[in-house]
Amino acid sequence: MDDLCRNLLHKAACGHLVQGLVHNMSGPLQILSMQIELIKASFGRLLKEANQECQPLLEQQQTKILQIDEQIERLRNILNTINEVTEENATSIELNQLLQQAIVFWEGDLRFKHQVPKEFHLADETLFFFAPPGPIRQGLCALFWWFVPHLVETKGGLIITTEKTEEGPKARLESTSGFPSPNELWEVGREILSPFVEVELKDNVLTLLFRKLSPSNG
Repeated sequence: MDDLCRNLLHKAACGHLVQGLVHNMSGPLQILSMQIELIKASFGRLLKEANQECQPLLEQQQTKILQIDEQIERLRNILNTINEVTEENATSIELNQLLQQAIVFWEGDLRFKHQVPKEFHLADETLFFFAPPGPIRQGLCALFWWFVPHLVETKGGLIITTEKTEEGPKARLESTSGFPSPNELWEVGREILSPFVEVELKDNVLTLLFRKLSPSNG
């Protein structure tokens, strides 16, 4: 238990430092986004006015600018995810987007990024539920710290499936090498999520049923 406490305190300290970093990065990121939008607009006009000889070169440069824009958007999503870890006000959350952002965020753990194959089978339709982002992110992170070391050690893969049900949006996380035995992190994650999510572990499948709460009944 002492090792767990030290590990959690280390993560909490890192999280506190990261929040300060996020605050200082938001301004420069916004400026970069505005500049990229201006450059994209300029390239659109240049392509219309350029002669045929110049167009291939301009199109190549436009492709590079779009790639930069994609990475800025990816960075913005990561920063938004970090900000939401402490957000206690309930709002509508889209499950597919939540899980995709969570995976990108968790890939800060290079073992998870490079050693754990991931496979997505996400529902085509949007899957909204109503909850405060903070506890949802915190609970998912606790579950992540519970099972990822096991996946790395056993060289297992992670299969993520989402679907719409009458009870609410559902996510299934399947490990190709099974899940570890429940421990303190499992209990903490399930407890944090319990007001908003039913968590069940059965036959190497972790099922998360997000309750259909609303502003009027939540």
